[in-house]
Amino acid sequence: MPPRSGTSRKSDASTRKSRPNDVQPGDPVPQRAKRRYRPGTVALREIRKYQSSTDLLLRKLPFARLVGAFWPMETG
Repeated sequence: MPPRSGTSRKSDASTRKSRPNDVQPGDPVPQRAKRRYRPGTVALREIRKYQSSTDLLLRKLPFARLVGAFWPMETG
């Protein structure tokens, strides 16, 4: 690329005007926004997690009560 002719710009600290800073000492530090994943990303991660683990999503006794409500045992 050929050199430019004319005046060159100098980025010098003395030529720039300083801006007043909006943040003052003692101000609370702003919290970063919480990470937002695309729709379905967290669901897929949870599916993979629970497929590879043997953890129960429901405890055994509440699950047995729930099944018993829909599947009454016939005796006799």
